[in-house]
Amino acid sequence: MEWERIIKEYVCSPCKVAVLGATVETGKPVSRVLSYLKSREFVIYPVNPKYMGLKIFDLDFYSSIKGIPEAIDILLVFIGPKNQGFLLDELKQIAYKPIIWFQPGAQNPQLEEKLKELGYYVVSGECIMAVHSTNCR
Repeated sequence: MEWERIIKEYVCSPCKVAVLGATVETGKPVSRVLSYLKSREFVIYPVNPKYMGLKIFDLDFYSSIKGIPEAIDILLVFIGPKNQGFLLDELKQIAYKPIIWFQPGAQNPQLEEKLKELGYYVVSGECIMAVHSTNCR
C-alpha cells in the first residue's frame, strides 16, 4: 500500500481507529491524539485493560484489540516496545489486517519487520495527528 493511498483513504477519510495504550489521563499525548481524531469524526476504540469500565471523551475502553466489535482500519500503537510482546499473538487472533501505526516513541523495528513479513502495512514514527493536520482539509 502506498503512503499517498493511506493518507487519502484512511487519514483524510475518517476511518475506524483502535488506540492501544489509551489512558484516562487527558493531558497525555495519546489522549490529545485520541481527542483530535474523535473531533474529526474518526470512530475511536480506546484499548487498555487497565481502564475497563471507564470512559475517555465518552468512549468506552476495550481490554484488547480482539474485543473490538468491528474490524478496525488502523491500530495506533502508543505503548513502548518492551510492552508490545503480546501484540503479534493478539493480531493473529483477528481475521483481518489493519494498518499498524507506531506513533513516535513506540517504534519497534523487530516487531515491525515481523508484521511486514505477515502482510501487514506498517507506519512507523509518524504522528497520525500531524499527518492529518498537514495533509487533510
